[in-house]
Amino acid sequence: MVSIDLINSCIARDKIAQRQLYEACAPYVYTIIKSYIGDESYRKDAMQEAFSHIFLSLEKYDPERGQFKSWIGRITANRCATLLKRTINFSMRLEESITPDFGEDTFAYLDQLSKVEIEQLLVNMPKGYRTIFLLSVIDEYSHKEISELLDITPDTSRSQLFRAIKWIRKNIFPNTKDIVYGTL
Repeated sequence: MVSIDLINSCIARDKIAQRQLYEACAPYVYTIIKSYIGDESYRKDAMQEAFSHIFLSLEKYDPERGQFKSWIGRITANRCATLLKRTINFSMRLEESITPDFGEDTFAYLDQLSKVEIEQLLVNMPKGYRTIFLLSVIDEYSHKEISELLDITPDTSRSQLFRAIKWIRKNIFPNTKDIVYGTL
């Protein structure tokens, strides 16, 4: 996706290199933002925040620890969660008592869906559910990491994920009666 030479040129504040990095990464970053931020008017802010943070943090990128694409994906997800928390009246006041454990095959049924179908699923999912679902299932954050990022408890994060799964069952797979918690 992006060479180390290009990254080093960006660190040296080379405007042409920065433009090249932006152009190379913008579609990927926008895809992540589109998943998290349903409101088109907030997506520009999210793009700006994500790239500002990426450029300001380039010196911290360590190719030994992972691929650049994964690194910018995590930054983008963090910026989206921060933007949601800060600007979109994001609150989760849900019961924390329902927090089941999920088995390895809990999300296997998502393999049945195309990327377009998953994106459509996420567009219609309530914002709180969608945010937790993306952070937990897609971006593989732990409930502890999600709780710190969104200033909620880990139990609230688990509860939101549980409710997102129930929502998916009801709205996407309504005829699946034999699905039990932990083995969707």
